Amino acid sequence: MILLHPSASVKKDTGINFNVFEALLTNMLEYNHKKYLNLSVTIHKSRVRGTSFCTPVSIKDYKIELDTAKANRRYIFGSLLHEIRHCIQNNLFNFWNTASLKTWKSYYFSKEEIDARKMERLTTQFIKYYDSFMKMEEQFKVLKLNKIC
Repeated sequence: MILLHPSASVKKDTGINFNVFEALLTNMLEYNHKKYLNLSVTIHKSRVRGTSFCTPVSIKDYKIELDTAKANRRYIFGSLLHEIRHCIQNNLFNFWNTASLKTWKSYYFSKEEIDARKMERLTTQFIKYYDSFMKMEEQFKVLKLNKIC
């Protein structure tokens, strides 16, 4: 299971229901990797404007510094998917590039960045999945299905 622990400021700035986000993400990734994931990810606001990054604390614990300056929903979802892919690279594939990349070109074309950008391609579908779930949750409340009338 992937557990996301966003700071209060990240919750406020993004407006994302992180309980739903983590449930959908866990479901999607565990189903497609055919393995159970055990990740705990703390999410804080990035102090470097325009930059999000991930830092491993241990093999199961990670810290994401998320750039929330762009309040664009697609950018936020894409950044989260990108950074969480780095966590999976370390957790499942035991791959974490610790060497500092000297140039922008070597960073951009590195194996782990190419792989993480592939995960970003799921952003549109993931947002549709998230929105659909949120609409269903609202409909569930409107129909009062949480109790017998």
